[in-house]
Amino acid sequence: MSGSKIYTAAIIGCGDIGYLFDKDIGNELNSDEALTHFRSLNNSEKFRLVSVADINVAPLNLIDKQTGIKKYDDYKKMVEELNPDLVTIATNDESHYPILTELLKYKPKFVFCEKPLAKTGKEIEEICKKYKEAGIPLQVNYTRRFLNEFEEIKKSIDENKIGRTESVTFYYSRGLVHNASHYIDIVLWYFGEPDDVISFSQKKGITDEDKSVSFIFKYSGGPEIIFIALDIDKLSFAEIDIVGTQGRIKYNYKGEIEYYTIKDNPLFNGYKIYECISADKIKFASALPEAYKNNYEVMTGKSSLRSNSENSIKIFNLIKRIGENRIWQN
Repeated sequence: MSGSKIYTAAIIGCGDIGYLFDKDIGNELNSDEALTHFRSLNNSEKFRLVSVADINVAPLNLIDKQTGIKKYDDYKKMVEELNPDLVTIATNDESHYPILTELLKYKPKFVFCEKPLAKTGKEIEEICKKYKEAGIPLQVNYTRRFLNEFEEIKKSIDENKIGRTESVTFYYSRGLVHNASHYIDIVLWYFGEPDDVISFSQKKGITDEDKSVSFIFKYSGGPEIIFIALDIDKLSFAEIDIVGTQGRIKYNYKGEIEYYTIKDNPLFNGYKIYECISADKIKFASALPEAYKNNYEVMTGKSSLRSNSENSIKIFNLIKRIGENRIWQN
């Protein structure tokens, strides 16, 4: 890294993904792995973490021993005094929009925000417009955009390695906006915008405002994509099943990507079955370090955003369609 520019960075929000996820298991991770923004930036050779802010003093007290990192209970005071090059927003969903709006006053070189950017499509369009006008790159942490394993799935679909994709099923919980938006982003990335949207049931979500909804995306001449909402709280469960005419790809409950091929059925002559040929563990701890690598490359003019804010407009347009095209009653 000799001669490379090092940018200063600050984090707003020191909860789970801001700081806490790595607190007890950090020693089990490699130096290039992280589950939080704090560890990603603190271990980075491209950024220097100068400060953190949180209205909750508990996580700040845990960070007390970190030499050289200033702590604030007011993020406005932090960015005004230190003027960091990069600002990461890792606060609760409801706070993203007002913080993003406030940060425009301080003109950071780059902003990295946890999803969602805001709670409504109108607010997201407003934020995207203002950041574009200000010339400030705005990246959104849709984690799977930064995982090589999900890049490989897209490549397999695009190259027809599983034949024609016939159906895709997602299982999720904890809110249409908060959690399903991750997988709606995958759908847009892999297949583009659907022609038709139908929602058929609703269950408990992460809040009363953010319910978990089951729905279908339909494509003319393409796959049928089904989202199944589960009434489960604080369970790390999500599955994806992509079924093609010549193979199958499955993201299973163990955090593995399974690849299947088609072979002859040994019991029933003339029929076929899917056979699993590999199951590789997803390296989730590489996602945030990879995201900050992309952030740095964007800041130095060497790359484009892998999860740009404009994608959030498309996601929320689909969320709006899900609400408008329902066959269930309250």
